[in-house]
Amino acid sequence: MLLISNKYEKISKYLNLDKPIIIFDCETTGMAISSDKIINIAYIKIFKEGHIKKDDIMLNPEMKIEPEATAIHGIRNRHVKDKPVFKEKAQELWDIFNGCYYSGFNITNFDLLILRREFIRVGFDFNYDVKDMVDTKKIFDHLSPRTLPLAYLYYCKKELKQSNSAMFDTEATAEILVKQLEKYKEIRNKEFLNKIHNESEDECFNSGNQKFYWADGEAYFLFSKYKNKSLEWVYKKDREFLEWMLGADFSADTKNIIRATIDKFKK
Repeated sequence: MLLISNKYEKISKYLNLDKPIIIFDCETTGMAISSDKIINIAYIKIFKEGHIKKDDIMLNPEMKIEPEATAIHGIRNRHVKDKPVFKEKAQELWDIFNGCYYSGFNITNFDLLILRREFIRVGFDFNYDVKDMVDTKKIFDHLSPRTLPLAYLYYCKKELKQSNSAMFDTEATAEILVKQLEKYKEIRNKEFLNKIHNESEDECFNSGNQKFYWADGEAYFLFSKYKNKSLEWVYKKDREFLEWMLGADFSADTKNIIRATIDKFKK
C-alpha cells in the first residue's frame, strides 16, 4: 500500500470519508453491457486512514475484441491472450471494490454497470447505491462544461494529451475531482452528491443500450473512437462512420437519432 499523495489527501479531506473511495476506469471488448467484457481495469483506492492502493490490470475476456473498441483504446486480442480471466481475479477485485464510494468519469452509465455484470457472471453479488457515487461527469454536467478533455482543461488549466490508457484517464479524473472539491464546497456535502446522482433508475442502471448523451440540446457519443464528440462533429468529419452505424446492429432509437442528424445537415 502506498502513502497518500497531496492530491489524494485532499480528496479524503474534502469528502470526509467514512469508507474508502475507489476511482477507476474500464476498457472493454465493446459497448454492450450485457455481453461485452472488461479487458483493462485501472483503479486508485483511497482509504479513509490516508493511504492509497492502485493497480492497472489486464484481463483475457475469452472473446474477440471488437475492431471499433480497439480503435478507441488500442488493445488487441494478442495483448490479452495470456492474461488472467475475470474469474481468476474476481475475489481480489471484489475485495478491492466492495463497500466503497465509486468515482470515475461517466461510471454511472457504463463502468459500474459492466463491472457489476462481470461479477454476476462468476457468482459474486456486487451491489452499490446511488449515494455511493461520486461521478465526475455528473458533477461536471451539473456545474460546468462537458467531456473529459474539456473538464481537464477547465479545472486543471492544461490540455489533456490524448491517451488510450485506462490509468491515464483515471489519474486525470483524480486531478479533476481534487479541483472540483476545491472549487465547489457544496460537493463536500454527501446530500448534495446524492442529489445530483439520484437520477431515475432507468437512466442510472438500465442504460446499456444508450449510445448518446445530450448537452445543450446536442447529442454526444457515449462510445466508440468518437466518445464525447457531438453527432454534428462526426457528421462533418466522418460521415462514413454514421453510415456504418446505420447498417450495423444498433437499436432503432439509435439509428433514428443518427438519421435525424443526417437529415438536419443535408438541408
